[in-house]
Amino acid sequence: MRVAFQKPDQQLPLFCESIGYHWPQAPINRPHGYYAYHWLQTETGTGTVTVDRQQFELAPHQGILIRSGVPHHYRSLNDQQHWETAFLAFFGSIADSLTRFLGLEDFIYFNHLTPELDTFIPQTYDYFLQDNILASFDQSAEIYRFMMLLKQSNYFDANQLADQTIINPIIHYLTNNFGMTVTNEELAQATGYSIPYQNRIFFKKYGQSPLQYLADYRLRKAKVLLTLHPDWQIQKIGNLVGFNDISRFIYQFKKRYHLTPKQFRKLM
Repeated sequence: MRVAFQKPDQQLPLFCESIGYHWPQAPINRPHGYYAYHWLQTETGTGTVTVDRQQFELAPHQGILIRSGVPHHYRSLNDQQHWETAFLAFFGSIADSLTRFLGLEDFIYFNHLTPELDTFIPQTYDYFLQDNILASFDQSAEIYRFMMLLKQSNYFDANQLADQTIINPIIHYLTNNFGMTVTNEELAQATGYSIPYQNRIFFKKYGQSPLQYLADYRLRKAKVLLTLHPDWQIQKIGNLVGFNDISRFIYQFKKRYHLTPKQFRKLM
C-alpha cells in the first residue's frame, strides 16, 4: 500500500510526501538523490542500499534515513528474492533542524529498530489517508513523533555499542585485575579506544572515571574480605585488593566508610 501527496499550499512544520508499507520493492536508482528526506525499512526479505559509496544490507527490523539530494540506489539482495519494504518521505519548514538534532549528515543507518519504530508506519498509515488541512496538522505531529522515535532508537544503538566496545571490556578488566596495578593505558589496550574518549564514555554511564570506579571496587571487596575472614591481617587484605601501602589502604577505607578497617571489623 502506498499513498503520495501534493505539496500543500500552506507551509507546514512537517509534511508527508509519500508513505507505504507491504510494498514489493523494485530497484531504485537516484543519481541526484530525492527531493525529500527518505526513510526506508525492510519488512521481509533483504535489500542492499548504497549511499555515498557505502553499501548496507537492509534486513527485517533495520532501516535507513537518507538526506534529501544525496545520491543513492537500492535493490533486492537477490534478484530472485521478494523484498518488501515500508517507507516514509517527508519535508517541511523544520525538517532541516530536526534532522540536525538527529545528527543526520548524508544518512543514518539503524541496525536494530525498536518495536515502536518498527511498527510506526503500518500503525499510523490511516492518519495519512485523510486529505484536508486539519488532518495535515495531525500528520505533521505524527512525523514529529516518528523523528523522536528515530532519536530514541539511535540513542539506544549508540549506548548499546558503547557498552559492548568500551564499558563491558573495562568492567571485565577491572574486576579481573583489581588486585594489581591498573593504568589507563592498559584499559585503552583492552578497548582499542583513546584514553580521553573511553574515559568520557565511562563517565557518562557511571559518573566517575574507570580508575575512580576501581578504587571504589577495591574498597567494596575489602569490606567483603574483612567480613568473611576475621582472622586475616589488615595488611593482607589491603594487598589482596590492590593496595601495596597499608597506610594508604587504611586512609582510603576510613575516608570512604568513616571507619578504619579494624573498627569496621569490630562491628561485625
